[in-house]
Amino acid sequence: MKELIRKTTSFCPVCLSKIEAAVIEKEKRIYLEKRCSRDGDFELLISQHPQYYRSIHNVYFSLFENSLPQKDYLVNITNRCNLNCPICLANSNKRAMLDFPKDKLAEFLIGKKGYKIGLMGAEPTLREDLPEIIEMIVKSGNIPELHTNGIKLLEQEYVKKLKDAGLKEVHLQFDGFDDEVYLKIRGKSLLDAKMKALINLKQDGFSVDLKATILRGVNEKEMAKILDFGLKNSFIKEVFFLGCRFLGRARGLEQDLFYMPDELVDIIEKQVPDLFNRNDIRRFLKLYYLMLKIFKSRKCFYNQHYIILRKKGSALPISRILNLKAIEDKIEFILAKKGKLDFRLSALRLWPYFLTPRFLAYFVKFKKLSYLLKNGFDISAIPDNFLLIGFISACDSYSYDEKISLNCGKGAVSLELGVEDSGALDNVLRDRLLNENFSAFK
Repeated sequence: MKELIRKTTSFCPVCLSKIEAAVIEKEKRIYLEKRCSRDGDFELLISQHPQYYRSIHNVYFSLFENSLPQKDYLVNITNRCNLNCPICLANSNKRAMLDFPKDKLAEFLIGKKGYKIGLMGAEPTLREDLPEIIEMIVKSGNIPELHTNGIKLLEQEYVKKLKDAGLKEVHLQFDGFDDEVYLKIRGKSLLDAKMKALINLKQDGFSVDLKATILRGVNEKEMAKILDFGLKNSFIKEVFFLGCRFLGRARGLEQDLFYMPDELVDIIEKQVPDLFNRNDIRRFLKLYYLMLKIFKSRKCFYNQHYIILRKKGSALPISRILNLKAIEDKIEFILAKKGKLDFRLSALRLWPYFLTPRFLAYFVKFKKLSYLLKNGFDISAIPDNFLLIGFISACDSYSYDEKISLNCGKGAVSLELGVEDSGALDNVLRDRLLNENFSAFK
């Protein structure tokens, strides 16, 4: 027996045509279910915790009823790469493509201030003019971020050049501390290179996000190690665990190798039970959603976030700083009154829960985080004793959900597809563009 939660629209993973879909509960699990008249039935496991899912689902879609303006874009500045990863979501080095022109980027930046501009590709450090691009973004009043495999960062002089251009944050592909993992996922032993890149980034004062792509049966055991490393190094401001998805070169892999974010929460909860509890993550997400709504910031519903604080060589989950249960109850009350009250004003009723001695010790730092939600999330401004944790997904033709896509946290800019406010939609359209039968869907 199955129960409908919500209808939506998705894509067929085979022919990539747009089809009707539904989020359903069956056998105490949540699935995205769809049927293509040409290629048959498909389902994707979203969560093995239906009550958890429904609880955060109801709050998210109550707050994010309409699409908010996009202020965070990934710019595909090149398809070239110095690796040929078996799971490359960008399908690098496989097609003759021009690099994204610098003048087109300058045109895109006109009239924008405080936007996040992520430079990626394949591998953006292969652009010889990357320092000039970074400088242009900074001068336009926006925030550049670099997404990289880190190989070029082995050159300290090059790292310094990026710093001098105005770059402050680097999102480093980092899949663990075992070269067997890199051989399977990236096709090459890379651990020494990753560690050297991190040393260079630390030396030049960069703020770093470690982005670990998790492939089932390959590197789940690395998650706790990556987290521990992040906690021990204050220049690391974020650790994001990305479930590998059915995109680019990874379309050749079996679907059961891929993770959705909720399964990654299961793994970290088992590996580090002192820091992660699913109930606390649920409660924190509701507070996070409310803050995002107040500051009009988009965020993908699939992605789940949490905060761990570094304290005198130890770690402290945010649940020990805030009474998240009481806050959750108040948020539910606020949303129940939404039709009668302005929830932004009624949210002020949360303040008593923040006026505790333990929280007040961190008040200024939490205020800085809320400022970042409003004015561009520059991770270099995150306080050193905060580590942001993310369990995230790059949407593909299996997971695409049009109603979630409406507030995708990342937009995309590319030479082939132009400007797309939903990175989720851009991912699928990019795969469709590369499909041999693309002409059939024009």
